[in-house]
Amino acid sequence: MLGHSIYAYVWRTSRSTQIKICLLVSLVTFFSVAPLELQRRIIDGAVSQGEVMLLLLLGAAYLAVILAQGVLKYALNVLKGRVLEEVSRDLRKQILWRKFNPTGDAAVSAAGPMDPGTTISMLSAESEDIGEFASASLSTPLLQGGTIIWVMAYLIWVEPRIALLAILIYAPQAFLTPQIQRNVNRLARRRTRIMRKLGREAVTFESLADDEREGLRARTDLLVGLVFKIRMLIYRQKHVLTFFGNFLDSFGVLIVLMVGGYMLIHEQISVGTLVVFITGFQKVSDPWSQLINFYRSVSNARVTFRLAAETIDAA
Repeated sequence: MLGHSIYAYVWRTSRSTQIKICLLVSLVTFFSVAPLELQRRIIDGAVSQGEVMLLLLLGAAYLAVILAQGVLKYALNVLKGRVLEEVSRDLRKQILWRKFNPTGDAAVSAAGPMDPGTTISMLSAESEDIGEFASASLSTPLLQGGTIIWVMAYLIWVEPRIALLAILIYAPQAFLTPQIQRNVNRLARRRTRIMRKLGREAVTFESLADDEREGLRARTDLLVGLVFKIRMLIYRQKHVLTFFGNFLDSFGVLIVLMVGGYMLIHEQISVGTLVVFITGFQKVSDPWSQLINFYRSVSNARVTFRLAAETIDAA
């Protein structure tokens, strides 16, 4: 039994590794604002005052932070890979156990919930999809969300007026994403069901007579065409969000340059502060895009998990 919640299943299957991931993420996000402050001190302190020794010390500190972040992210990625494999392994075991120990009508029906085509689809693509989501289920929202919170808190501390503009720029995307994702979920459910049906048709090919195979070819061609059309619809809707996100990223930098440049001209901020905001905005835009993609992956994974759970429970 997989249960009804994908997060409950993931936690039950990979709890110990997920705890290690959360600890690593807390360290990575803690280091996210250090480069920004070091940049500001290098420009406004060492460079503006002509202190070479301070410049070298700050440069060494910057290098140490970069190396620490790299090592921590390497360890984090290894643990994420472990979660992927742990969840995929458990799911495949449950699929095979239910396949070899069917109950009810499924025990006597070759076309039951766990028919060969469905089993192949679940063992390969669907278990991989759920495992891939599991590897990011906690690390991505904590890492990317934590980075955004740390960076925005730092930018608000440095200059709240520009930071407020950055927050307002991303607000429309937060509203638009759920609207589009609902349509993508509906299409994803339909695609998964068609792929399972295609798998069932494919495994029966060898057992059919020659005249029956022609009809099977026609049916599979139709199914492949439907999958193509559904995937294209999904791509179009997903890339609307990508286009909107890319526009906001570029537009945000432009706004920071214009507003920050105006404030710099009127000596309301320093050069270092403007540089930090440009860099900080870029440090927010990438995690924000990753969070948007993660939200979409959560919805897709829930669709796949729900279908898998229903199939296993019915077998």
